[in-house]
Amino acid sequence: MRFVLYVVGVVVLAVALSAAWLFRADLVRRLPPQVARVGQALGAGAAPASGDVERTEDGRAAVPGPAALGRARDKVDSLHGWHADSVVLSAPEVASLIVEGLPPAARARLDSIRVRLGDDRITVTARLETRSIPKSALGPLAGALAPWEAVTGSGLVAPREAGWAEWRVDALTLRGFTLPAPASRDLLSRALPGVRDGALPFALPRGISRIRVRPAGATLYREAR
Repeated sequence: MRFVLYVVGVVVLAVALSAAWLFRADLVRRLPPQVARVGQALGAGAAPASGDVERTEDGRAAVPGPAALGRARDKVDSLHGWHADSVVLSAPEVASLIVEGLPPAARARLDSIRVRLGDDRITVTARLETRSIPKSALGPLAGALAPWEAVTGSGLVAPREAGWAEWRVDALTLRGFTLPAPASRDLLSRALPGVRDGALPFALPRGISRIRVRPAGATLYREAR
């Protein structure tokens, strides 16, 4: 009898542990805030929340998301009522604004976007839709790529016309191989609508004239009144 109870107990415990693992994200959301923060501090291993920051092999990557985008918009809106001429955004906030400002056709061909900030530079890691890229632009890679491929691009963030900035890509890594700057610009121009010579434009929030990127975040400058 004891053996039967032992087996039943083991089965029940295994089922409970499996359910806890499968529904861990929902369970964490239901925890009190204090307990959730303790779990995060101890490194529970959960995926980063949308609009958060995650550690990568080569630095910290900002994860764009609705929460961070909302905070960024609130800061920009409040700036217009202040006497200050600029506002500072965190890495997830500026990453969310940049992604939101991309041309819709270009944004539709990107998925799982992560953004690392540098000095006037950003590095974007994402999954890129490759089906629309002409095979002539892929060279030896033609026929070897999946419909969606992981890519990493890096380049300067520079001002454009009023209300716009652009990301000037000078290095694109695909399948572990980093293309030279001219090839990187050419491939990105063929992969994403709206890109010209490797420069991907993105809209700035209304009333913002320029953006200055730094590793910890970015400063947005208000248009002169």
